[in-house]
Amino acid sequence: MKMLLHELHPSVVHAPLALLPTATVADFIAVASGDRAWAKVGRRLWVAGTLSALFSGMAGLASSQEVRLEDPRARDMVFLHGMGNAVVTMGAVGVTLWRLSRPPSLTQSVIALLANSVALYTATLGGKMVYELGVGINPMPAEAASGTLKGPPLLSREAPGALVRDALAGVRWLFGRARSLWTGSRPLHSGAKGFGRGYESPPMPEEVLVPDSTAPRSDAPRM
Repeated sequence: MKMLLHELHPSVVHAPLALLPTATVADFIAVASGDRAWAKVGRRLWVAGTLSALFSGMAGLASSQEVRLEDPRARDMVFLHGMGNAVVTMGAVGVTLWRLSRPPSLTQSVIALLANSVALYTATLGGKMVYELGVGINPMPAEAASGTLKGPPLLSREAPGALVRDALAGVRWLFGRARSLWTGSRPLHSGAKGFGRGYESPPMPEEVLVPDSTAPRSDAPRM
């Protein structure tokens, strides 16, 4: 079974989701106890978590170009997921740069906690994209609005170049969509935030009513 390029993001995204909250907890313990050992643990976790977030973000940007997003709600949900994760990652970079030369502080730890709350929200959107809308699911039929474009296998020669190329295309798409929101030319879909109505299956064709042969016909001759 070959792993495809767009499947890289969901396989590595759990690292920052685990490391960054753990780093925040370590900093809170260091602030409360004054223990330098916990401060050192927190600093190392911030470095590891931020590096994993950067790699996961790159994989996610590439994945946005490898999946089918013809459904407006799914497309805008991917936009919110990606933009939210970009904000969280930049916040993690800032905290890590701060922690490389300074001990943890209560203010910095609270900011980190808020950033992790945003990450929890974007992770929820990621789950809705996949399990509710079918984004990135390989067996989705070709005519479906969501699914995958089936890019190159992850371990193929084409994968590294496709990863970089698609990641750059993902950055352009992300900021292009943000620009259209800023100018008001294309508003955000009402269900993209994940709080609106759930996904509704397309209406099934009306059943063809077959006349009941046992029922009396209105045009039948009366006795």
